[in-house]
Amino acid sequence: MYNYTFWISLSQELKTITSVKNLKIGYVLIKGGSPGHIVILADEVINDRGEKLFLLFQGNTPAQSVHLVKNLEDTSISPWYNLEIDAVIPVSNYTFYDSKFARFK
Repeated sequence: MYNYTFWISLSQELKTITSVKNLKIGYVLIKGGSPGHIVILADEVINDRGEKLFLLFQGNTPAQSVHLVKNLEDTSISPWYNLEIDAVIPVSNYTFYDSKFARFK
């Protein structure tokens, strides 16, 4: 049995990001809970209009090697993700509902 209280604690301690335009590499998409889940914003591209796409990395519990997440919902831009605040964001083995983006303090 694994201790999932880590996701709850981490979710409460991180600083919430409230605007997509403020998302940066190294920030996370997190769902606190038991179980919870987290992915890391690993890279970004920005077009001439300032719109961003992101690459996501994830591991799993118990700890595993980190890997790039494919965008299974929009294969035309995969592995890139067009992220939105409070959106439903499916990743390979988890779906974030009411997504919360955060950063370490």
